[in-house]
Amino acid sequence: MPEVLLSNDDVTVLGPPAIIDLQLDVGPQGTRGSKFFVGSGDPNTLTVDDELGGQTLLLNDLYVNVSPGSEYGYLYQFLAAPGGNTWEEVLRLNPTVFAKNYEVTFTSGSGTITVPIADITDLSAGSLTADNFNVQYSVIHDSPTACVINSVTKAGSNLNIVFEAVEYTGSWSDLAEQVVVHLYITIVEAGES
Repeated sequence: MPEVLLSNDDVTVLGPPAIIDLQLDVGPQGTRGSKFFVGSGDPNTLTVDDELGGQTLLLNDLYVNVSPGSEYGYLYQFLAAPGGNTWEEVLRLNPTVFAKNYEVTFTSGSGTITVPIADITDLSAGSLTADNFNVQYSVIHDSPTACVINSVTKAGSNLNIVFEAVEYTGSWSDLAEQVVVHLYITIVEAGES
């Protein structure tokens, strides 16, 4: 409580208290928040001691799979489940993107790449049409080359991409050799006709 230093009917001057007693207490440690783990493969197959640095898992911990393959980039959460706690897939962190280099043999200016749809996405192939795939590419060749996609079709569980290409070697002629095609495919919403 402040101390009265001077007082009269018109003015009252207050000063600081003579003693300030400040007590600090840290208190008990609370439960830590979610922890992020990063590793290769399905976290349900990993051992805490080896792959997770000996950490104790708590419910709601998170894990990102960085192993190349069909489950690359999935975020898992450690959740309570009947039979024991388990890692559950929550979402895919990166969009469905497929990128690969193919050696394509062109004959009379035509070449085809067949890609299993399961390599591109884990969506059911039956729910997709050829219009759901955005295909981008580049052709690697020593001579100037002009190339177009003739067609993109879905045949069962495969995506067939047919290219037409010509090369310039003093004059334009159909490409007739094996070249590398850099292929990049994303899943898109089909446009209206």
